[in-house]
Amino acid sequence: MVADNRRCIVDVRDVKMVYNVKNRDASTHVHALRGLSLQVYENEFFAIMGPSGSGKSTLFNMIGALQTPTAGEVLIEGVNLASLKPQQLAAVRCFELGYIFQTYNLLPVMSALMNVALPTVFAGMSTQEGEERALECLEIVGLRDRAHHLPSELSGGQQQRVAIARAFVNKPRIILADEPTGNLDSRTGQEIINYMKNLQQGSGTTIITVTHDDKMLTAADRMAWIRDGQLERIANREDIEIRMGSIKEHH
Repeated sequence: MVADNRRCIVDVRDVKMVYNVKNRDASTHVHALRGLSLQVYENEFFAIMGPSGSGKSTLFNMIGALQTPTAGEVLIEGVNLASLKPQQLAAVRCFELGYIFQTYNLLPVMSALMNVALPTVFAGMSTQEGEERALECLEIVGLRDRAHHLPSELSGGQQQRVAIARAFVNKPRIILADEPTGNLDSRTGQEIINYMKNLQQGSGTTIITVTHDDKMLTAADRMAWIRDGQLERIANREDIEIRMGSIKEHH
């Protein structure tokens, strides 16, 4: 897939992130990101990979409007997130972005339906409209019949499907998925990947995922590898061959 002809929806420009870590005797500067730049295109499934400590989670948080870089810019739809006021950032998180987490982050006292409908409350929908939209999303992930079950009454895979439905409920332009298969067995993880890919293709939503899971690459249009806070390389899906858990890049 050739992404360059499509409209850029996320533009990361020379982003740096430095943490000041204090200990008993002194403070240390930790460079999580060291001038990283990349672009993600509209209706793209984009996977970010890298070892622990590479900076990919920091990058994820910046694209998700959860963290501000020390230097550089993160633009969503051409708007620099650092230029927005707190209320405007909250609106971006509510309407432009949807989030899927490794640990599902479902509220244990709420049913699947109420968990999925929760973002619609912040979006200003009526209770009826929000629940109708939530049921539609649960139907898409095959869980309409479990709408009134608590998270504790669902398997891990079912809980992640609820989380996917919640991420899509406000019809955001971008879905951010942080290790969405990390807590799941191989078979269930593949099912989750399939649900995400089908939803992405059906809705035109852009998905950006941070992952260690090689199976995620079977769904991705492009992949970026990050190491030591820098972009190591980006490859298109057709340039990557995945066989039996190993990844080989064509040259």
